[in-house]
Amino acid sequence: MLGNMKKRSHQWITLLLSVAIVLPTWGFTATPTAQASDIQNHWAKDVMTQWQSKGYISGFQDGSLKPDQSVTRSQLAAMINKAFGFTQTSSIAYKDVQSSDWFYHDVAIAKSQGYMEGYKNNTFHPDQKVTRQELAVILTSLKKLKSSNSAAQMKDTLYSPSWSKGSIGAVIDSGLMKGDEKGFRPKDTTTRAEAVTVLERSLESSDTNNSSKSSSPTTIYNTAGVYGPASGQQQIAGDMQLNSAGSTLRNMVIEGDLLLGAGIGEGDAILDHVTVKGTTTINGGGINSIHLQDATLQTAVINKKDGNVRVVTTGATTVQQMILQSGGLLEEKGLTTGAGFTNVVLSNQIPSGSTVSLKGRIDSMDISSSSVLTQLLTGSVDNLAVASGTTDNKISTTSSSSIQSLTLNSAAKVSGNGTIEKAYINVTGSTITPRVNQTTTSAGVTALIEGGVVGGEQAVTNIRKEDKKHQDSSTPVVVQQPVQSLDVRNGQAILHLNQPTNELLLSDMEVTATLNGKPYTLTNIIYDSVTGVIQFDPLNLKAKYNKILEITVTPSSSSSRLLTISKGDLRINGFTGFIGEEQGESVEGMTIHFRRGLNVTEGPIAATVTTNEHGDYNVTLPPGVYTGELIKEGFIPSYLIATSLAEEYNYDQSAIVSRMPTEGKISIVLTWDELPYDEDAHLLGPTPDGYGFHTSTDNRQYNYQNQNYVSLDTDNMSSYGPEVITIKKRVDGIYTFYVQNYSATANNGAASTLRKSSATVKVYNGAYRLPMKTYHIPVGDGEEPYWHVFDMNVDNDQVSFFDQNVLVNIPPTSIYHQLPNQAEIDMLDLEREMDLISSNQVLAYDTQMDKDISLRSSNSLNDNIAMYISDIELLPTQVNGHPISVTDDTYLVTSDFEDTIMLSQYNGSAYTANYNVTLHLTLRDADIETTIVVQLPTIDTWIEQASVEAQSKINTATAGQDITALQTALDDKNALTSHSTTDEKIAVLEKLNQALISF
Repeated sequence: MLGNMKKRSHQWITLLLSVAIVLPTWGFTATPTAQASDIQNHWAKDVMTQWQSKGYISGFQDGSLKPDQSVTRSQLAAMINKAFGFTQTSSIAYKDVQSSDWFYHDVAIAKSQGYMEGYKNNTFHPDQKVTRQELAVILTSLKKLKSSNSAAQMKDTLYSPSWSKGSIGAVIDSGLMKGDEKGFRPKDTTTRAEAVTVLERSLESSDTNNSSKSSSPTTIYNTAGVYGPASGQQQIAGDMQLNSAGSTLRNMVIEGDLLLGAGIGEGDAILDHVTVKGTTTINGGGINSIHLQDATLQTAVINKKDGNVRVVTTGATTVQQMILQSGGLLEEKGLTTGAGFTNVVLSNQIPSGSTVSLKGRIDSMDISSSSVLTQLLTGSVDNLAVASGTTDNKISTTSSSSIQSLTLNSAAKVSGNGTIEKAYINVTGSTITPRVNQTTTSAGVTALIEGGVVGGEQAVTNIRKEDKKHQDSSTPVVVQQPVQSLDVRNGQAILHLNQPTNELLLSDMEVTATLNGKPYTLTNIIYDSVTGVIQFDPLNLKAKYNKILEITVTPSSSSSRLLTISKGDLRINGFTGFIGEEQGESVEGMTIHFRRGLNVTEGPIAATVTTNEHGDYNVTLPPGVYTGELIKEGFIPSYLIATSLAEEYNYDQSAIVSRMPTEGKISIVLTWDELPYDEDAHLLGPTPDGYGFHTSTDNRQYNYQNQNYVSLDTDNMSSYGPEVITIKKRVDGIYTFYVQNYSATANNGAASTLRKSSATVKVYNGAYRLPMKTYHIPVGDGEEPYWHVFDMNVDNDQVSFFDQNVLVNIPPTSIYHQLPNQAEIDMLDLEREMDLISSNQVLAYDTQMDKDISLRSSNSLNDNIAMYISDIELLPTQVNGHPISVTDDTYLVTSDFEDTIMLSQYNGSAYTANYNVTLHLTLRDADIETTIVVQLPTIDTWIEQASVEAQSKINTATAGQDITALQTALDDKNALTSHSTTDEKIAVLEKLNQALISF
């Protein structure tokens, strides 16, 4: 159950060689064309035909698709953008990309999406061919894949360079790229057919945010039209993207996510009888809007840059949860059987100064934003809550709008001439001008309501009587609940009577129930006369979801003690979840206090539950967002964010918890809000041998002499945290802690900056429950990727802090030299190995055709060092100071194993052939490159050298040694003339070599 909560390893797209790869594209057309003649018998015929019909690729002027032509960086970028529906651009200023170039827009998109960038010299290399290892890096970035060491499975990638090796493993693990009998072929260029095939697999694979969706393809519509059948229902197994205004989706069930892309612009889009089971993201649309007609959406997110978008629900439309990350207008218009917008959340990602407007009846609204104006134009909100920690929120009402229940966990200004039935005020500083019929304030809290001060030293309730409109609102009036009111919960009903409840017995009452109007039998009914609580077995949350339980308590026929009838009802809504540790173990007996609102950590508790022996819990709560406070002895206090949906059972509201450090240990706990999804904790500090360690998600443990000193215990990548680093064995010295914004992307923009994440760091010393230090991230508009939180000095048992609490663009560094890592040690070995390799090698006369020729030293220092040859280049020969071409023939080639060369034919020219050979030496992640010269003498030279050797052996032969073969070979050599052919010379050379071997 914790599978989706585990953290992926970070991809190394920082690339040591600045190989932030960008892929090019050629022109596209959305109009299907005739099938190209050059793919009729090609292995990629089907997928290339499909992509051509979708407009993802187009043919060349001669009608061909050139499937075996290498793809360039610019061409690949265009392919990716078109297929994935990317449209958002970033500013670019590459020296080799001009605004007039056909690929300029695609390169700008590639940079914006982050899967391809330029090189350190501010170039892009748009016409550079893309190698297979470069494609692996791009796919890893594009799909947010987990880096892997599976490259070691391939014989030719075992020692690939560090910038690509992890990505090669990632694409092998994911199945996006494969090898063949030769291996992965990392340095081969990628053909157009290969690129299309791999990208099609990417579209068919799981979502890039590592969610547990099916591996079905993404359906993309980039042109205006009506999509879906006129009748019936079309099942869409995967995700869908709509990127054009004036389009309609109809009669569809989308199993994955739906993106209404920025390509819609200020235009309209219609969803007619469409069900989306994943998340619907609205990045486009204008003031006349996104129309939802008889649609069903699970979760919808509005994130339109300028906030000018209107979403309208009509007919049978229900949107279970609407999350706003920008401004917008939500309107319910002409609803019939649909619930419209049930739960609306104003996230803290909404830019300051935005406006959110509502027309309709909203079940619940949670305001977690700051400095946002919420306009209730018409209709009502049943439950509206302003989260703690927010500031400067304004809520305006009209005479046509009302709020049934208003909860203020932060100060807010509520204006207008609407009506508020009940107001619960938990902090001082709010101003409310609309009519409030009933006000409850927490102890010591005051508020200005209709010009008068309400609240004071004690928690009081003020009721506005209809017939006493001008009664002083500051006068407390004791609450008397109506005797017929019954507080119904899932598992209990609480009596509110004028008479003492301890005078009653269960035999005094008849307890009956209905479920959705039909009789329902409650089981195991018990009455507690002290508390006045009637208990019964709770209804199964999943089986009875969204049904209304009504309970009636009437006096029994024999009772003279119960004097009234009590009634109450409850809609069965709520959620379940699992509480576990990072390693997957369940946590039994964890108490969870749920409070209404996002990040509400204080104030009234809406419900309390305890996890069972399997770590599971379930809770019945009305629709809305809740903050759960997790408490158990021996565990660090933490929180989870959960959502109760109006009509959908939410079953995976889970969390990871960490144990409290024991005596002598220090735990550092990082938490944050929804965005960025992934923040990383880093700790730098001293080691017992005088070096320094760096613990993070890339190096989770620091061990010394088989003892664990520091560990990253909990690492969360899916919002909120926690991330926990524990110092288990202290070493005196300075420790530095900082936070990295790992998952910020162009799609989230400024909303996913660290400054807007509401991040908090708490430091716990030993098993003491309260933190010894707490840090809150500074707010603002900066986009710095690092938060330097603190430096800490450990001196024996004394711990002191140097507060930093600043946002920076460069990560802090340790005062200690880092331990030499394996890569540095390996690089030294490679340099020593390279020194042993001769920079100028002459091939001997006994070199055989088609046999492996090793260029490395016979005195190799390390058998684990691998070598591969990336390039062989024939150099011009100098004659009298002038270069001449030796021949057009190819004499030397790489072997199948890429670590040796082979003689493909003898040098029959008049000059020695000189080759530049580029060697790569690799040892694990270390890689070093050098170029040596390999000389291939002419066959005449080799014959002379072999003849000299043969004559020497004849001259030194002892009595009885057979020199016949040597002498015959020499006779054949002496018979050669200036007119002898190369083949005749080859025969003589081979005869000489054979004689020498046999002698």
